[in-house]
Amino acid sequence: MRRILFVLALVASPLALAQQDVSKVNGSIRTEVGVRYGDLDTVNGSIEVASGVVAGDVETVNGRIEVAENARIGGAETVNGRISIGENVVVDGDVESVSGSITVGAGSRVRGDIEAVNGGITLTRAELGGGIENVNGAITLQGATVARSIETVNGDILVGRDSVVRGDIIVRRARGISLGRSAPPKVTIESGATVEGRLVFEREVTLSIAPDAKVAHAEPVER
Repeated sequence: MRRILFVLALVASPLALAQQDVSKVNGSIRTEVGVRYGDLDTVNGSIEVASGVVAGDVETVNGRIEVAENARIGGAETVNGRISIGENVVVDGDVESVSGSITVGAGSRVRGDIEAVNGGITLTRAELGGGIENVNGAITLQGATVARSIETVNGDILVGRDSVVRGDIIVRRARGISLGRSAPPKVTIESGATVEGRLVFEREVTLSIAPDAKVAHAEPVER
């Protein structure tokens, strides 16, 4: 009997309940510091993951996602809104936004890919296990490491000092109907940066490589 009562008390405790999924249609989700959760998802509202929280996938349609320092999540996805990953955060999956910027803070690790259709992507002293891809918006690395390729259509790319890109840097040609000629994207590889892959440009770009940057294939490959 004592064992049964103990199990019932554990199930009813706030800690056990906190590990359940949180799902809404209209309304924001705000978590409590240091608590464990399941998946967090809403349709119309922002999601705030507090410091030290452990959670599953974090998803919204219309709203921003903010993940505070020292948290751990499965992945983050929004359609309309920015995604801000704080310092020393672990993301076990992908980080994706359709219309909104993505930032990843110092000491954080994203094990999947980072993708944004219309939005800038900035990694500051962070580590990415996958690649980066967008259509419109600047891609900026400051002391960051990217395990795979960086790909854009219209965005500028800055590989800042002490950054490492283990894959290619690719600028794609725009597909479909083009309304006028856009300015060439800028690809800048700063002093102390390393690019181990190729430079693949399907359209005109403005390329700047610092003399002491380490680029395995310095001559761009045009397709």
